[in-house]
Amino acid sequence: MSYPSLDYYENSVDNPEKIHNLFSDFPLYIFYKKLDKDYESCNDEDIHEKCDFCTGQIQYNETGGQDILKLCKHTCHIISKAYGTSIPINNITNDKLCNYTSFWLYNYIKRIPNYLFHIDKLYSTLSIVCKTISVPLKFCSLKKDNIHIYEFNYRKILFEFLEIYDYIKSKLDHQNDPNIQLYCNHIKENFRNYNIIKKSCKNKDTCEYYDDLEAYRKKFIEEGVLSTIYEKCDYTKTPCAQGSNAEDDVPCLREKGNSFLYQIFGNDAENIINILLKVTTISAPILVLFVILFKFTPFGKNLNKLKQERKKSGHKKKEVNIQDYMKNYAAHLDSEMKNRVHLGYHAT
Repeated sequence: MSYPSLDYYENSVDNPEKIHNLFSDFPLYIFYKKLDKDYESCNDEDIHEKCDFCTGQIQYNETGGQDILKLCKHTCHIISKAYGTSIPINNITNDKLCNYTSFWLYNYIKRIPNYLFHIDKLYSTLSIVCKTISVPLKFCSLKKDNIHIYEFNYRKILFEFLEIYDYIKSKLDHQNDPNIQLYCNHIKENFRNYNIIKKSCKNKDTCEYYDDLEAYRKKFIEEGVLSTIYEKCDYTKTPCAQGSNAEDDVPCLREKGNSFLYQIFGNDAENIINILLKVTTISAPILVLFVILFKFTPFGKNLNKLKQERKKSGHKKKEVNIQDYMKNYAAHLDSEMKNRVHLGYHAT
């Protein structure tokens, strides 16, 4: 898998690999990738003997059962053998380790057909494994998410950004870093996404990710947090297309510059440039056509002649104005066409 997810960006990313590489040395994503690697490289022959417990608990004959059984065994093996050895957890507290593992696990679960049928058994089985094996997750109750996939994605994006923001901030302190704008854009896209998803989350009783939104809001309205982003990224707040736009909430962001252009074309500077380039590309041939029309055709030559006559007469009113001239010129063309038709007829 690639981390972080960029699916919520407003515009498609031309080079997502470059952005993924920017975050590759952040502890959260190092942890995810190491779990991915150990999971994919795990062979059934290497599975810890205590993980056979999964076979008696998972209904593997049901749809998706074989995939759930594999996930149970491989996850059991990873948390029983790998934690503290091949997986770097030195700088991760037990609470964070529990959350990291829960998000990583559910990211795999949601891709398995009929996973909702198996999810209760899977979590109860892994919880028993955690309690019976001396591992850092011994006192962790892996968090089960009985929520829709889109709600899980909302929670995951909010949680991950909270986890990595301090690392992003440390990158912003190095103003000579050529990737500063990419970090800043990631902040801007996250703030925009926050304002979109909070619109459908009104209260704690009906919204599964209400607490996640509240933790996010509290983090970024702290004194000095927004001012640092404004300063380091050369951003300013801007009205959100969706969201409350309240003073005590996380704002949408845009680059400082011509506010009139941003109101017309949106908050993306690159998008503004592209639109202006397209307008220029379309208008240039039209301009050339008019130049040719007025410079190299009888119509243009006669207009220029009329213009010169007006200058010589001190701009006095002429008997023939532009409208009369146009009518006379049209009559002249009509007469010429009739003469040509008449001559052509007699020639035959």
